[in-house]
Amino acid sequence: MQQTSRQETLPIVVTRKLTLVAFSLVLAQGGCTRAQTSDESGPAPADSVPTSAPIDTAVAPDTSAATPPITPSPTTTAQDTPPAGVSQSADTQASAAEQSPSPGGGKVSQMEYEGWRQYSVQCARCHGQDVLPNPVAANLLVSAAPGGPVASKEKFVQVVSEGREERGMPAFKAIMTPSQIEAVYAYVKARAEKRIPPGRPSAPSG
Repeated sequence: MQQTSRQETLPIVVTRKLTLVAFSLVLAQGGCTRAQTSDESGPAPADSVPTSAPIDTAVAPDTSAATPPITPSPTTTAQDTPPAGVSQSADTQASAAEQSPSPGGGKVSQMEYEGWRQYSVQCARCHGQDVLPNPVAANLLVSAAPGGPVASKEKFVQVVSEGREERGMPAFKAIMTPSQIEAVYAYVKARAEKRIPPGRPSAPSG
């Protein structure tokens, strides 16, 4: 009977011991886990950052050659200077002869003086002051000279009155009277024949 009781008690004791051992293992494993978690959740050790190397800010000197300034050639010929050996045209010769105006402008008749006044107002802007040549219009020193296309008074009055639309000259018959146009012809004719020098003419007395 006692032997039977011991045999029944032995499994119970062994089971309790195994339970205690298992419980101890569980506790031990939990402690290790908590210790590991505590270590991992802590701040990471600060790595020492190496000091960056100093940056060289010095600019390398510019060794490229500077572009030399462009200087005009001393042999450049002025555009208004005719080349040597080339003869001047009739217009150029007439212009050169008229480039030295005399003071006072010379004495003129009453009609020629009125023609100078009308010419200065109506004609000088295109044909040039004092009938000196202007590139934008005909040179009247040549056109009104003997043998020129408007040398006669009739032709001159017709051109001024009717104009020359194909050459950009307007008609002046609505602006000037026939006597004013004839006075301009008298003044231009005297200039073309070199009887009146360039400049303001002296007003006739009386």
